[in-house]
Amino acid sequence: MSEVCKRSNGLLMTNMATCTQQSESTNRFFKQSGQSMVEYLIILPTLLMLTLGAIQFGLLYQIKSQVNYAAFAAARQGALSNGSATSIKDAFGAAMTPLFTNQPNFSGIMRGRAIGAIEAFNPLVTKIERISPPDTVKNDFGIQNPSDANSWIVPNDNLQYRPTTLGSSSSLNIQDANILKIRVTYCAKLIVPLANVAIYSLVNGIQGAKNLTGEFFSTPQNFATTPNSCSTLQDQYGATLDKVSDAAGVVGLDLGPIQSLLSTVSGALQNATVPGLNWVIGGYRIPVTSEAVVRMQTPMKFPK
Repeated sequence: MSEVCKRSNGLLMTNMATCTQQSESTNRFFKQSGQSMVEYLIILPTLLMLTLGAIQFGLLYQIKSQVNYAAFAAARQGALSNGSATSIKDAFGAAMTPLFTNQPNFSGIMRGRAIGAIEAFNPLVTKIERISPPDTVKNDFGIQNPSDANSWIVPNDNLQYRPTTLGSSSSLNIQDANILKIRVTYCAKLIVPLANVAIYSLVNGIQGAKNLTGEFFSTPQNFATTPNSCSTLQDQYGATLDKVSDAAGVVGLDLGPIQSLLSTVSGALQNATVPGLNWVIGGYRIPVTSEAVVRMQTPMKFPK
């Protein structure tokens, strides 16, 4: 019974039924006082994952926007430099500099430029393909390069007056042969804790989700079911190596050391850091693709 009901004051102690009801309400309150805490603990993991996931997807949108711009800048530089692959990669790295600049000063800009170049020229991170023109246009329209005897060029002057007939090898006319189209596939790094592993696992298939949950499944594996070019080496080649290992086991060969080496190399690449830049080359990554189309401003060059 509450203190109010224990008092002998006639104004407060006039109805015993009222005091009994107050005591029952007080007991129910104390019994249910921890309910909200339990409910919060149940919903906290989901709420945390949604929050971290939203942050990571926001960063991915920023990377996608930067890759779109960098792809156009790379194509533009290629159009001005005879379609040089080196110039295209260098321009892509330069355009990605803002993404890696962490301080608004000269040293921060130089760090971002260096990381951008490393990312652009790393074949495990960035893949730049020339979709058009194909190499076969040199068979249709190529002429000897006057400044280099070891290369052909496709003329790009007075295109409005040149014939529009299609070449037999490329099925393009000379006007279309002077349109440069590239496709950039960049491995965007996932940096938000928990969300990076979850998104990487979803992109690489349900097997990655099994690994994420601690492999509490009947047939767990150590590799992804749908790996891509940005997956870890273990995910890219793990399935193939397991199949080869099973076949080798039939004849009594043990490929365990090779599997162990693959895991070691994959782990080393995941944690490799560029000295002086504090930049981890590896990490969890997923592919981001962009395309750009520009007209050639210089003759396209092809080696003989």
